Amino acid sequence: MQEQKHLDPSAQHQREVQYMSVAADTGAKEELILPEQKDLAPLKVVALDLDGTTLREDKTFSPRLIKDIAVLQERGVTVAICSGRAPESVLTFSRQLKLDQYSGYCVCFNGGALINLKDITKDLFVSTLDATDLIDIEAQARLHGCAVHAYSTRRVLLTESNIKFTEMEIAASMQPFETILFPDEVRPDEQVYKLIAVGESEHLEEMRCNLPAEFHTRFNIARTHSNFLEFMQKGCSKGATLDQLCKLIGCSLENVVAFGDAENDIEMVRMSGVGVAVANAMDTLKAVTPYRTYNYMADGVAIYLEKLFGLPAGDAEA
Repeated sequence: MQEQKHLDPSAQHQREVQYMSVAADTGAKEELILPEQKDLAPLKVVALDLDGTTLREDKTFSPRLIKDIAVLQERGVTVAICSGRAPESVLTFSRQLKLDQYSGYCVCFNGGALINLKDITKDLFVSTLDATDLIDIEAQARLHGCAVHAYSTRRVLLTESNIKFTEMEIAASMQPFETILFPDEVRPDEQVYKLIAVGESEHLEEMRCNLPAEFHTRFNIARTHSNFLEFMQKGCSKGATLDQLCKLIGCSLENVVAFGDAENDIEMVRMSGVGVAVANAMDTLKAVTPYRTYNYMADGVAIYLEKLFGLPAGDAEA
């Protein structure tokens, strides 16, 4: 029996703070490494990951970052949030940065969709998994004691059981969820932006290490949190969809500065003209770029933007 539900909003903030807390060591070496200005193409796009990169522990942006983004948008720079989150969740944050007032964009679902933040109901670009993919991944998750969450293009979160990780995900996504039985109740025409295997960290690592070889040719797979292993269509990534955005607005990835912290940021950071890892980033991300900034609690992104674009230095914010 399929049942669509909503999480009690009174519990949302508490669970939101728990969601996607940074997995890497925030005591990592802090340094600021910028490119040589003479080597840069004109920078026209700023691409921002949210969790662990720009959002602080309380899931807010610092006033310093808000001010810097406002100045850049006034200068005509396009700002894009690039997140694993759903559009409904991203919209709350984008409004704090006034992206909806400046035709800002969002690369959502780790590249599964591109939207203009003035109208989040319309996908400008999509990359999806189908019902067969959903069934096959769920079967592997079940083998290792894990569950799955699937973001349907019908804008509902599909899940079979409401476990603690499900409540965290629902609170963060701000989408209704639909309880179904796998594989019997999966619609034959179901399309999903991305699928997340959820469970205890050791179970997910066991699952990842034992996936059939063909999974690595069918899917992009990324560890985004100790309790999340995410699957997208092969070739789908934040970087690939950011490339679609660049084509849409008439520039290239050489004109992008991108910031991230986790495995789902690797392609975006590697492909951009300036790809920056925050100090607390996973080592797998740091391996693809020489550029560094301070951690997400130390205004690392704001400080980097001020140096890179010659903005007035902001005040340090606790």
